[in-house]
Amino acid sequence: MRFLDDDGRFGLLISPLSGDRMFRFQFIVDGQLIGDQEGSIIGSVMTQLKNRPHIDDTRLDLLDSSPAEFMDLLAADEFLHDSTIMSSVESLDRWTVYGYVRAGRFVMVAREVTVKKSSRILVADIDEVEFNSIVDAARSYWLKFRADPMA
Repeated sequence: MRFLDDDGRFGLLISPLSGDRMFRFQFIVDGQLIGDQEGSIIGSVMTQLKNRPHIDDTRLDLLDSSPAEFMDLLAADEFLHDSTIMSSVESLDRWTVYGYVRAGRFVMVAREVTVKKSSRILVADIDEVEFNSIVDAARSYWLKFRADPMA
């Protein structure tokens, strides 16, 4: 099941796999599906999504002018890194993904981890209300399916 914003630039893909707790879980960032298709236990990422930090730090404006420097900033600044990193899903092992809320907007930034430092940086920037709606719908689907896999 895909849960998307109106433009299809941000979303979640959640698909139950065989077994009672495993789901395929991927993000859609900048219209691109990221993460692998292996099964994951997704409870921790669902909690992370419900609790994205609200950060009012003008250094985050760097994303608009220099996404590469922005990624370097988040990697180097311990507070920004620890509070924004999406680190609890096995399907994202080959990705660096940051997510936060600022000024009523949810921002997710992702870059594939490769030997080339110049891999493409993907950005999704949507209204916080729309983000919460997507997360609530995905979370409801996940919880309902966990409660009754035959539903």
